Amino acid sequence: MGWDQVDEGRPGGEWLVATENGLGAVAAWAAGTVNIRRMPVDDLGRTVDAECHGPTGHVRPRTEPFTVGARELVDEEIESHLLDAGVPLPPRGWVWLIRRPLTFRDDRQFWAHLDQQIAQHASPAPYPSEIAPILQRAMAKLYAGR
Repeated sequence: MGWDQVDEGRPGGEWLVATENGLGAVAAWAAGTVNIRRMPVDDLGRTVDAECHGPTGHVRPRTEPFTVGARELVDEEIESHLLDAGVPLPPRGWVWLIRRPLTFRDDRQFWAHLDQQIAQHASPAPYPSEIAPILQRAMAKLYAGR
């Protein structure tokens, strides 16, 4: 699949945002060019939940800005995962969207199905190189009727 050949789109309707991690990127790759879209990354105003650990062991939740450094770490983790999976690296600066197959009413069902496929067909602690072909087969079945 050529990441650069993917059309732009927006989330909503049949398009769900791929999780910003290695699994989400492998799932997008496995879905194939016609079943994914991309949109520019926009981290402006984005926050992340964090925890502050006090000296007495007290944990206090807090919200922090999503920084350029955080974006770099996310991109590096995804690229490392894809390299281990033998999947071509996507260009940076994009959020990937996956067409939700008609058999799922929401994003949670879709991701749960992929997790179930991995659990059924992979070793207990699978490497990305083991997960990629499982997701390819799962996506091929899900999109067979399109």
